[in-house]
Amino acid sequence: MHHLLLGLTLLLIAVQTIGNENGGLYSRIVLGGVIVGSMAAVYERRKMFFVGLLLGCPTLISLAFQGNLVVTSAGLVLGIATIAFVCVVLLLGIYGRSSVSSSSVSASLVVYLLIGIMWSMAYLLVETNAPGSFYGLSDTGLDGTRRDLFYYSFVTLTTVGYGDIGPLGPGARALAILEAVIGQFYLVVLVASLVGMFLSERSPHTKS
Repeated sequence: MHHLLLGLTLLLIAVQTIGNENGGLYSRIVLGGVIVGSMAAVYERRKMFFVGLLLGCPTLISLAFQGNLVVTSAGLVLGIATIAFVCVVLLLGIYGRSSVSSSSVSASLVVYLLIGIMWSMAYLLVETNAPGSFYGLSDTGLDGTRRDLFYYSFVTLTTVGYGDIGPLGPGARALAILEAVIGQFYLVVLVASLVGMFLSERSPHTKS
């Protein structure tokens, strides 16, 4: 399931590059698939699974509606809470295993990508409630702003920093700093160690 969820998150990143009039619809559909896949990935932890359903179901419903500020903001808050919850459950599952598997590596990569998706929602929440919090956004409506901030989130997460889009407001700047720090610490502390352990376990020197 973790491999499928990784594929869905990568598909969402690819769909977000679509700039035509249906791009926003496609991205919301795939995002819904990511949320459903996330719920399936945490199914083994039954109590947490039901908590995830309480968060995820309203999020899925909110994806069908946009344009109203209150509904859009509520959907973004629910989406952020759902993805944050899934990230915590996946990380608990990774650390709860005695050995590293390909599923563990996929789960760790999924969490990294979900962090970028979650932060793009946080940026969009800030921009929709305080327009002008970012410079460089294209004037193509909510879907265009969503696509621009999705791009900006992953540029910030990877600390590439092209500078074509950037934060202006204090809230946007605080979020950008926090994402950049978390992105670097995550790669160094978790993903690198998991991949290293995964390779060492399969090394012929380790087996001998």
